[in-house]
Amino acid sequence: MEPPVLGAYGVSYSFPNSSRPVLKEVSVEVERSEILALLGPNGSGKSTLLKIMAGILPLPRSGLNGQVRFGPVEVGTLTARARAKYAVYIAPELRAEFPLTAFEAVSLGRLTHPGTLLKQSTKQDLGVIEWAMEQSFCWEFRNRDIRHLSDGERQLVSLARALAQGAKTLLLDEAISKMDLNHQAAVGKLLQKLKGQGYSFVLVTHDFNLATEWADHCCLLNKGQKVAWGPLQEVLTEARMREIYPDAGLIVGKNPATGKPKLFFS
Repeated sequence: MEPPVLGAYGVSYSFPNSSRPVLKEVSVEVERSEILALLGPNGSGKSTLLKIMAGILPLPRSGLNGQVRFGPVEVGTLTARARAKYAVYIAPELRAEFPLTAFEAVSLGRLTHPGTLLKQSTKQDLGVIEWAMEQSFCWEFRNRDIRHLSDGERQLVSLARALAQGAKTLLLDEAISKMDLNHQAAVGKLLQKLKGQGYSFVLVTHDFNLATEWADHCCLLNKGQKVAWGPLQEVLTEARMREIYPDAGLIVGKNPATGKPKLFFS
């Protein structure tokens, strides 16, 4: 049986000089061709867990315990370049401190491949970059300075850069939150298509209704602890939602077209 493409086991984390843990012995796995949503209130540890799973907060370190694996390989045994072949983290914002076109920004994803920072892009590199930008709906503004793009357009560029990197596990940290409805829908269809090609995704978002439309499973966090993990319909019960969001008056219903669980305000 194939091991999970990504797994976090018994992960705990506390910030330096803080008595309140950000995460408390959280375990979760991601299978190949799966979309997993990490959901929960502000401060529940979603983004921190995602960064630990990506190896950005490496194990072990002060205040951080547990284990993360890419398949059978422990992440702590890998170099940064080796990790980049397994998974890529996509931040909420793409920042630029100097002039950089969208094409140049996406091409940075190829730096994890053999060569140096100043290496000449090969024909294969250029082909992958074009493919990634077309898939991510940003090829048309490839020559524009990313400092002049909207926040949503920058998020499309970030997604393209991640695809250009070549890893088949993508970790999206509120990485579609600033896109308009057209592009959110298009990206959702893209994730489903890539899932069919063996890609896996972990989504961190506050938009439950967006996440449930795409995800296969979800991991619900609250105050640094895993509340539940499994199929959407089993995790997102009305009793559980009202317990975690006591002041929101939430009702759990279904999308009449897809049957996916949806949250409504009463």
